[in-house]
Amino acid sequence: MTSRYKLALLATILAGAIIGGCSSGAGVFNPQAGAGTTPIAGATVYKQIELLSRPAVKEAFELFEDHNKTNHAEPYADPVLQAQIKSFTLMFRSKQNAETLQAILYPNVMKADLSQDVTTASYLGYETGGATGSKWGGRALDDDVIDISLGAIFGNTLSALGLIPDDKKEAPCLALDNVSYDKSNTKTFPYIQAPL
Repeated sequence: MTSRYKLALLATILAGAIIGGCSSGAGVFNPQAGAGTTPIAGATVYKQIELLSRPAVKEAFELFEDHNKTNHAEPYADPVLQAQIKSFTLMFRSKQNAETLQAILYPNVMKADLSQDVTTASYLGYETGGATGSKWGGRALDDDVIDISLGAIFGNTLSALGLIPDDKKEAPCLALDNVSYDKSNTKTFPYIQAPL
């Protein structure tokens, strides 16, 4: 069993424990719980308070005043974020760039194709057909998700991956966060180095 597999299994167990809490009742996810909805009798209702699957997506594209609204939105029914990805990108990139980013980054959920026979996760790998590393998707510990996101928004990542032609409208000074990560992960939990 690889350390990445162990980490993925542990993350899944922890997520279940955090979402499920200690309740023994059946769970019902309702992003608008408490807003005039009627839960199923005897079921535990989970109230969504944050939606941040992909770091930098909401921060880059969305108006700050809309963050709370989209935090409570169902990820596949969030026209605010979907529209703002495209409208923001159209201010400085081509229409094809804007539509491709919208297709890749919406909905704001982490996708993974469990049918793939790979041992390495790859941020945006599922959405790009494996162009960022593997088709499995998800997110590996050493994926620099901020640089990948900024590169797609402001750099030439989409054209370098062969997804679209280069629109020659890159802003290189915004395409990286310039924060290094030495990738010195460990083989034991929590798998990452201690904070500096």
